[in-house]
Formats: sequence, structure tokens, C-alpha cells
Amino acid sequence: MQAISTNPRRRFARRSTSTELAAMIRPAKETAARLKRRGGRFEMYDLLEQVYRVYFDWKRRKIAKRSARTLADEINIVRRKGMSPIRVLIEAALPNADLKQKSRWVRALEYVYSEKVSPPQFRKFVRANGGLVGCARLAAQEHRKRRRPRRNHGEGDWDD
Repeated sequence: MQAISTNPRRRFARRSTSTELAAMIRPAKETAARLKRRGGRFEMYDLLEQVYRVYFDWKRRKIAKRSARTLADEINIVRRKGMSPIRVLIEAALPNADLKQKSRWVRALEYVYSEKVSPPQFRKFVRANGGLVGCARLAAQEHRKRRRPRRNHGEGDWDD
């Protein structure tokens, strides 16, 4: 028989059920359903604001990675090394969206979080920084994910 931990983080991991996780992401899923029906240009902001609210709450409670892992396992999202909890939330809400678009949204939301923006200030901050594309661009400028190989102009030239 397993002993139940008194650590609140561990208890959450054991007690989290699909109903609890579903309740956490329900607003994002409802917004995604509205997005599919209407498809307005700015409807995406509603969805990403809901995703950001859930992520912000998870980070505040220090359960983001664990919750994302549990959610990914429950809805069969293939996880990769270094996958952000934001990506898991977006995959849960809009599984059929374009891969590059989802990547851009993740970068934008990671940037917004890195700037310590509260959920009520989300839209104002995003608009002030060039929209979602502008935030993703700023994130790419500040924190490169991958390093590009260096080119040595003197080596490997055909002009020997």
C-alpha cells in the first residue's frame, strides 16, 4: 500500500482527475468552440487569453509541469522533451490548428509570461507589443530556442 504524501504538490498529482483537469481547461475549450463557429480575426485573443489564465494559475500554484503532463496523458497528446505546458493547453483546446501557428502562439504567451503580465492586462500588453506576432518576434529576439550553426567565411569556400 502506498503512503499518501503530506506535500501538497504530490497530493495534487495523485488526486488530479480528468474531471478536475477538464474543469480547469473548460473555459479554453468553450472559447475554442466559439472560435470554430465564428472564426473572427480577433476571436483567437479570447482563446489565448483563456489559455494564459490557466497557465498563469498553474504557475502561481506551482503545478504547471505536472498538470500539463497529466493533461497530455489523459487526452493522448504526444509529449516531447522541453514541451511547454502552454503548448499542451493549446493542443488540448485546438488540436487541428497549424503547427507553425501553434508554435507562434506558444512563443508569444511565453514572452507575455516572462514579462510578468497579469491575466487582466493580457490584451493591453499584447496590443501594445504588436499583437501575437509581435510578441512572438520579441521572444525570438530575446531568447533564441536553438542556435544556428556558425558560418566561417574563410573555411569551406570554393575559391581556393
